[in-house]
Amino acid sequence: MTRIQIPPIDFHGGQQAVITHPARFKVISAGRRFGKTLLAVEWLALFDDGRSAIEGASVAFFAPTYRLLADVWADMERTLKPVTRKANRTEQRIELITGGKIDFWTLEDPDAGRGRKYHKIVIDEAAHARYLKDAWEQAISPTLTDFRGQAWFISTPKGTNYFHELFRRGQSDEWPEWASFHLPTSANPYISADEIEAKRRELPALVFAQEYEAQFVTFGGNLIRAEMLVDAPCPPHLPVCLGVDLAISSKEGADFTAIAAMARDPETGIVYVKEVERGRWQFHEAQQRIKAAAARHRPKLIAVEQTQYQAAMVQELLRTTTLPVRGIRPERDKVTRFAPLLTRFEQHQVRLDPAGVPSAVRDELLAFPEGEHDDCVDAASYAFAAFGMAVGGYAAAGTRVF
Repeated sequence: MTRIQIPPIDFHGGQQAVITHPARFKVISAGRRFGKTLLAVEWLALFDDGRSAIEGASVAFFAPTYRLLADVWADMERTLKPVTRKANRTEQRIELITGGKIDFWTLEDPDAGRGRKYHKIVIDEAAHARYLKDAWEQAISPTLTDFRGQAWFISTPKGTNYFHELFRRGQSDEWPEWASFHLPTSANPYISADEIEAKRRELPALVFAQEYEAQFVTFGGNLIRAEMLVDAPCPPHLPVCLGVDLAISSKEGADFTAIAAMARDPETGIVYVKEVERGRWQFHEAQQRIKAAAARHRPKLIAVEQTQYQAAMVQELLRTTTLPVRGIRPERDKVTRFAPLLTRFEQHQVRLDPAGVPSAVRDELLAFPEGEHDDCVDAASYAFAAFGMAVGGYAAAGTRVF
């Protein structure tokens, strides 16, 4: 008989409260760096409750996108290597020598998991899953029927969406099998209180409340108020970065491709939005527009969103030019990506150059995040992030900055 000895897991108090609660369905609203994903992985794979993969059970881990899934797959594959019989990255499955199985699914497909049977599942970053309601009700929930399985929904909040609805379910006596947990970043004793306070000072109040205090907040269309939009010409010779938000389609009614040129005064810290242009351009026209903007501004860095279709633009610019192009993979939602620049607006440290910033950009800023279009806002977010990427030399291609 093969004996497997697993060292005791040292959960901190907040994690312990979740894992020992008897509820079948748990909804965990957790702040950044609380330790939610680590907790979920340990519960699925190693926790001694008769239903973990190490004990021969079938379990599954769901995430909104493949990008969010990839790091968890790599960590679990490395951790379980000594007891792994087979790890198939293509099928997204790890099979253990105990007979346990761990499947990995992305919720980009609302039918993820359909037809399988699980003892327990985790939906990570559930608030960010576009098809969470359909996926849970029509595909995932039935996978728990055979074994009367358990489920965790664990996430940093994102407004009052279906994750919020499930959280409220866990607070209601009408749903006795459900429980909810509110665990801010400060519940993790290994995160410095000074670091959390620094984020409180740096971030807009609503963003901090959502990301670090794990509160359900609603971002209205007034994050940017009219008095924050200050016009001033950009002084010459300041270093410039470009941000590019690429649209997938050039059809009428589609999103725009936007290119934002931004400068920063190293002495005063004032940020200048020097020029913004947007249009519904075909691939080659968009490429020429980026080249022309680079010729006008001679940027230190050109940050281009690199997801799916957009990756081809990054590759083509790197192949055909010597421009300082770097692809970036946005990790969070639009509001969180915009937060560093929003803080500058709140501190009245942003200037819009009237010569290069059209009224459409002002309209987007005042309507964000509820406006019809936010392509210029995204491009400005990337341009501002590029300054941090360019410090001490250019960042590597494919950098994750949010």
